[in-house]
Amino acid sequence: MRYMGALAEGTKGDIIVFGVPFDGTASFRAGTRFGPGAIRAASHSLETFSPFIDRDLDVIQYSDWGDIEVPPGSAARTVEMVAEKVREIYNLGAEPFMLGGEHTVSLGAIKAAHEFYPNLAVLQLDAHTDLRDDYLGEKISHATVIKRVMEFIPPERIYRYGVRAGTREEMVGAGLEFPLGIEGGMRDIEKAIAKIGDNVPLYVTIDLDVFDPSLVPGIGNPEPLGITYREFIQIARLLALRNVVGVDVVELAPHFDQTGVSAVVAASVVREMLLCLARYPD
Repeated sequence: MRYMGALAEGTKGDIIVFGVPFDGTASFRAGTRFGPGAIRAASHSLETFSPFIDRDLDVIQYSDWGDIEVPPGSAARTVEMVAEKVREIYNLGAEPFMLGGEHTVSLGAIKAAHEFYPNLAVLQLDAHTDLRDDYLGEKISHATVIKRVMEFIPPERIYRYGVRAGTREEMVGAGLEFPLGIEGGMRDIEKAIAKIGDNVPLYVTIDLDVFDPSLVPGIGNPEPLGITYREFIQIARLLALRNVVGVDVVELAPHFDQTGVSAVVAASVVREMLLCLARYPD
């Protein structure tokens, strides 16, 4: 099953969607390996048109190349396989859209994007800092992904919103003030995106635990006090005006939400971000 009206695997669109069903470093609730399939299935309940940003998937060319077959026990190899796939996509003149899987897989995609765009900026929408140097003795993990990204992208080019969980050291290291997402609200994200500039290539990584768990309970590591869908749409409207060159949506664990609502929200997030990533005609 492909995402909504995507072209088949092997065809070249302006955007190429692919999934990475990996949750090998899950520390609380495993199951994000089922995320890509659930997002695709839920997408068929949606319309192609987004009334929120007034764009329609019907007028863009995008394909869904299915899932990468990843080794279940090797985070390092999975990250490299993701990087190889993203390099292939950029070499075709297309842009990557990755469906996770746990957040670890974003490391490979961002690494490859940075190779093509040396001045790349990253926007992290996430409940967690993901800035540990290692987690349970592992350097490559869902809890270390942004720390690893900071080894090749300067911290001042990494922007974040929605973060509300992490160690004291992580919070201080990220320059974050507590409480997060309470006082500043949308003003913070508007300021951050304004700093990025119109033409700077931007990779957007969305961990679905950025949302309040009352909206998206089907995730691996839920945290209270997340963003609303209304806030996300405000963010998407801002991103539609920026030079987005790659996106991932990760951490859906669909079997923790028997209502299926989490998968529908995730599929809707993917729709909005596909429309932000597309070179939409005037």
